[in-house]
Amino acid sequence: MKSVALNRIVVLLISVLFGNISQAYCQNNGKLVLKFNNLFNNEVLEFGREYTNAHGEKLTIKTLNYFISNIKLTLTDGAEYVVPQDSSYFLVRQNDKATQQIELKNLPKGKYTSISFLVGIDSARNTMDVSRRMGALDIGGEAKGMYWAWNSGYIFFKMEGKSPVIHDSLSNNFYYHIGGFGGFQSKTINNIRSKTLAFTKPVSLKKKIPVININVDVATLFNYKTPVTLTNDSNVMWGELSVKISENYISTFNLGSVQY
Repeated sequence: MKSVALNRIVVLLISVLFGNISQAYCQNNGKLVLKFNNLFNNEVLEFGREYTNAHGEKLTIKTLNYFISNIKLTLTDGAEYVVPQDSSYFLVRQNDKATQQIELKNLPKGKYTSISFLVGIDSARNTMDVSRRMGALDIGGEAKGMYWAWNSGYIFFKMEGKSPVIHDSLSNNFYYHIGGFGGFQSKTINNIRSKTLAFTKPVSLKKKIPVININVDVATLFNYKTPVTLTNDSNVMWGELSVKISENYISTFNLGSVQY
C-alpha cells in the first residue's frame, strides 16, 4: 500500500512539474515580426531614384542604415515585456531586405497595445567590452561602417546620396552620419532617440504571427522640426545640427498596417 501511495505521489509530482513547464512554454512561445518599410514622400525608397525634398532640392540616395534596439511591448493589462538585452540589437539596411524584418520570439502570448524601441545604441552597450558586442554590433562584421573609431561609438543612423545643389568640389555627395550616446568619461551630445507606437487595436499573439509594418519616411528628416537643406548642410557627422537631425528622423518612424 505504501508503495502504491508513493507511486501515486511521484506521478502527481511529475504531472504537476511537467504541466507547469508545458504551461509556461505555451505562454511564452509567441512570435511577432517587425517589418521596416523605407519610404520617401510615401513612396517606396529606391536607390538611385530621384526625389525632391521639402525645400525643392533634388536628390538620390545610395545608403540608408539604422540601428533598432531595446525593444519593449506593452500588454493590455499594462504589463511590459522587455526583449532580453542581448537579443535586442538590430541593424536595418536598405540594401539588405532580410534585415528589414525582425522576428521576435518567445514572447508571452496575449494581447499587446504598443511597442517601443530606440533608434540607436544605449550608452551601456556602446561602452561595453567588444567581446559582448556581437551580431549586429560586431564592428568588424555586421556593424562594419557603422562605428566611429575616432569617436568610439556607433553611428545610429546613416544616410548618404547625391544632389545637384551640392558644390562640385564635394562631387555632389551628402553624408548624414548621426551618433553620440552622451559620452563616457565626459559629457557629449546624446542622439539616442526613443519611439513608441500605439496599435489602433490590440495585437494578439495567440493564433497567427502578426506582422507589424513600421513605415520609415526619410523625407521627414529634412523638415520635421528643423529645416535641413542640402545646399547648406550636406555633411553632418557631429555637433548641434546632428541633434536636430536626430529629432527630425525619429519622426519618420510611424505605424503602418498590422497583418496576420
